[in-house]
Amino acid sequence: MNSIIDYFTAHQFTAGVCIFVASLIIYFLFKKLIKLALLFILVIIMLTGYAYFKESGRMPRSIHEALQKAKEETLMAVEKGRGVYDRVMSILDKRRKPVTDYIDKITEQDKEAYKKKKPSPSD
Repeated sequence: MNSIIDYFTAHQFTAGVCIFVASLIIYFLFKKLIKLALLFILVIIMLTGYAYFKESGRMPRSIHEALQKAKEETLMAVEKGRGVYDRVMSILDKRRKPVTDYIDKITEQDKEAYKKKKPSPSD
């Protein structure tokens, strides 16, 4: 044992190569173990899901209830959105008339002022 330690202390490059090879072996072993563990977890999840769906009566009823609830809440949200849209449009229509009248009045004044100041072709 002392001779091996003496050899590695005398030849550091060889010690570095041995440590590198040992670390690669450990890495690949752990990598395979991690893959195996993930595969095992995936199988457990699949078996649990199969058992959960295989349970008679409970699962389809809960899915149907969840879908029905989602549909009802979606319809309520659409109705609220439609109400907000209608209110905004009514406010916009109330405000649009005075603004468009004011813009029309200003453009008419500008047209009249332009006609008055329009230079003659002889100038």
